[in-house]
Amino acid sequence: MITATAPAKVILTGEHFVVHGQPALAAAIDIYSKVTVTSNIPKIIEISSSALGTTSKFSIKQLGKKSNQISNDGIMDPLKHIVEKILQTAGQIDRGLKIQIDSKIPVGVGLGSSASTAVSTTMAVARYLNLELEKNDIFEIASIQEKLIHKKPSGIDCTTATYGGVIFFKIGKVPEYLKPNNSINIVIGDTRSKRSTGDLVTKVTQRVNLGNGEISRISKSAGKLTMEAVKSYREGDFNNLGKLMNKNQKFLQKIGVSTVQLDRLVNIAQQAGALGAKLTGAGGGGCMIALCRPDNKYKVANAIENAGGRSYIVSIDTTGVKSENLST
Repeated sequence: MITATAPAKVILTGEHFVVHGQPALAAAIDIYSKVTVTSNIPKIIEISSSALGTTSKFSIKQLGKKSNQISNDGIMDPLKHIVEKILQTAGQIDRGLKIQIDSKIPVGVGLGSSASTAVSTTMAVARYLNLELEKNDIFEIASIQEKLIHKKPSGIDCTTATYGGVIFFKIGKVPEYLKPNNSINIVIGDTRSKRSTGDLVTKVTQRVNLGNGEISRISKSAGKLTMEAVKSYREGDFNNLGKLMNKNQKFLQKIGVSTVQLDRLVNIAQQAGALGAKLTGAGGGGCMIALCRPDNKYKVANAIENAGGRSYIVSIDTTGVKSENLST
């Protein structure tokens, strides 16, 4: 029995704009997906999710051809491609596997639940098959699912879930890892409203492709903002980082991805003393984040709860994906 875990993520600055070549600053947080792999009868793969309350079974009849579904409601289809790729790489296409997903990451709210699950599944299945993968290999395989789900992902979610820590990210560049700082806390506020990341990214991309000059100008400004945010983070100037997060939220409002509920929780967190607050992820619902001093995090979390949101006080995960052999 092999178990692997991978963290969720928040984006401090740069979401949406990162898809169009601008930098972003992200952090892995200590909410995790966990995947456990055990044996099954040959050629049968069974994937279960306790959070989604669903089980999918399929059999790969012939390598390189479309999988023959036994019973599947479609939810697990993207993970199926990951499992097939690992079986193929390991040369064990006839193996039977039971894959149990137990994720504590809320789904569809901007915390990278699908990427985290893809990463933890990749490591757990590979380790079970005695296939030693480097972290860059895990990232590449996990990205198969993200491309199917989110249509045009930047790769920031899989990168953060794989490597952990605080990451300065730009498409086409080697990610830069910043030293985590424990002198601040992040409070997450969930509006309890879900949305589709892929649809929102596509909506913004269509406006960019149509030559929307305002979005192009905002995108460039957001890129400069992230560069300043990285500098502030490195210097421990969290007052300025908070101000930059507030400014980033205004950019996200201007491109139409914030909502009344998100704006309300952002404003409430700011009024409760957060250094800065903004939505995280695709927007359109989901979560916002607040940068807080350690002595103020509970006040901000309580304010979010009193406003009808669900709050999480989180710390930065420094490890990324990891596995454990539980066989006796």
